[in-house]
Amino acid sequence: MQKFTIRIPDKDLEYLHQRLSNARWFDSAIESGWEKGVPASYLKKMTGYWLNKFDWKKQEAILNQFPQFITAIDGQNIHYLHVKSPKPGAVPLMLIHGWPGSFADFIRVIRPLTEPQDAGQIAFDLVIPSIPGFGFSTPVKEKGWNMIRIATAFTTLMTQLGYEKFAVHGGDMGAGIAGIMSGVAAYNLIGTHINTDFFAVAGLGMFPSDTSSFTKEENVRLDRMKAYRKNGTAYLDIQATRPHTIGAALSDSPVGQLAWMVEKYKEWTDEDKNLPEDAIDTDQLLTNVSLYWFNQTGASGAEALAENMSMAFDWGGDSSQENSQWTPPKIPSAIACFGKKEDESLLKKLTSLMGAPDKWTFYDSGCHFPAMEAPELLVEDIRQFYSDIISR
Repeated sequence: MQKFTIRIPDKDLEYLHQRLSNARWFDSAIESGWEKGVPASYLKKMTGYWLNKFDWKKQEAILNQFPQFITAIDGQNIHYLHVKSPKPGAVPLMLIHGWPGSFADFIRVIRPLTEPQDAGQIAFDLVIPSIPGFGFSTPVKEKGWNMIRIATAFTTLMTQLGYEKFAVHGGDMGAGIAGIMSGVAAYNLIGTHINTDFFAVAGLGMFPSDTSSFTKEENVRLDRMKAYRKNGTAYLDIQATRPHTIGAALSDSPVGQLAWMVEKYKEWTDEDKNLPEDAIDTDQLLTNVSLYWFNQTGASGAEALAENMSMAFDWGGDSSQENSQWTPPKIPSAIACFGKKEDESLLKKLTSLMGAPDKWTFYDSGCHFPAMEAPELLVEDIRQFYSDIISR
């Protein structure tokens, strides 16, 4: 394990500014709001902020406040933050990001989780890894880095850090990894906590054929989910089937990378917010976009999504009778769901189809990115869930 400090070379920053200054724009006369993607007028405004107001060096210094490391596990570089609480007896907790995100998603929850204001609250030692192909967990030199392999590597990381028992939280792809860890690392886990939302559930496309038990209002919202699955998930189909094609575009164009991500920051944040920056701090949003641009993880992130869309769940591939009869112990689980109140009952029914969690909570604020949109709510939900487990 080697200490790591983020140091983006000045020449890379200058090149970014050069590319932003010379961006080519499509005809804004064909715009129709956000219905067909990011409007050119909005993209120009955000690009101007990125070029003239966004201070990468300041954001780099914010990220570098927290201890960072890189280690090799199963032949792959794994970058992670390791932030220990000053409070004795802190609970080890891994936070796992998704797409389009990075370890930087969690910056606003680090202090509240490691340094609680109330002396009676539990504190956490945080390990925040970059998924292979994201952040600084690059390069990915071989195929096969799907969520099962990642879950195994992340378990190894925690045990190498001396945490034989630990907690885990994830959202988006991180939720999938956390769920798989409950199988591959069952004896190591205190519990699993994930966040989800309307768009995450709709994107899975796991809709029941029998909806007779659904209310009229629930069926209306279900139809909206189906419409989103049909019209709003082309990004996933492209990345899952043509990662090299979209990867070439994202690696060559910072404006393209910005558009690719900011569309989702618009669609997947609290629908009461008019623009992405109304839901997420602009500098935090652009920090994430910048990490993708500087590290060319638009391409490797797309490749990671492709790996996971095609993976086989063989749990190690040993089909012997002895191993096929093995089942992991039951791990305490929690889902924190964020969205609109009218989606609550439908989301509870749909998420229960994947197995009823021990704790299910709904918040009518925030959406797909609670660590950035509603960090206080996410922190409280994580703390309450694990406090209840530990106090038993």
